[in-house]
Amino acid sequence: MKRYNEEYFSVIETKTGRKIADCGEESDALLMVSFDPQNRTYTRNKFLMGPVVDIEIPKQLPTNEIVTVKKEEPKKLKDHQIKLKESEWEPVIV
Repeated sequence: MKRYNEEYFSVIETKTGRKIADCGEESDALLMVSFDPQNRTYTRNKFLMGPVVDIEIPKQLPTNEIVTVKKEEPKKLKDHQIKLKESEWEPVIV
């Protein structure tokens, strides 16, 4: 596991006191403040936020759980059903 900094930086909105982001590097916090310097500031925190977990992305997809797809014939319409032409279709909005 990587060794991380013993401190982190919080970017805070000055008018409301709402935290915008936590940054591991001071340069990242300064960049966030530079987007709106009149309304943002940052603080240095000396304790860790909690455990940090490194996630490694697999280089290829797993092949041990391949599922085969069963093809079925389309169901036929019953006698009392009418098939619409494609131009008469209406979208269904949920």
